[in-house]
Amino acid sequence: MNGTVIAIWLGAGGVCRAEQDIKAIRSAHPGTRLILLTTPDGRREAGDLADECWQDGAVKGASAFLARARRLSWASAGHIYDLETSRATRFLRLCVWPRPQWH
Repeated sequence: MNGTVIAIWLGAGGVCRAEQDIKAIRSAHPGTRLILLTTPDGRREAGDLADECWQDGAVKGASAFLARARRLSWASAGHIYDLETSRATRFLRLCVWPRPQWH
């Protein structure tokens, strides 16, 4: 695994909670690249907190879900933080390979 950490936030809990969580992730993993998987609204609200922002998190459908799982797999992140904790993001955990540490 490389020095990449991914945070998944699609709007749950609001931007204040996401900001706190992202700052905690930053302090837990200093010097790593942080990617935020979010929605276009989430990009506008919290995108500056991450090094890179993927704003395709709101796209629905089976093909979009599989594309998201593939993108997360190809990123080869050492850690993925699920700030959303929805049914879809919990299931996404099972579809990412190789399996990073999922928080």
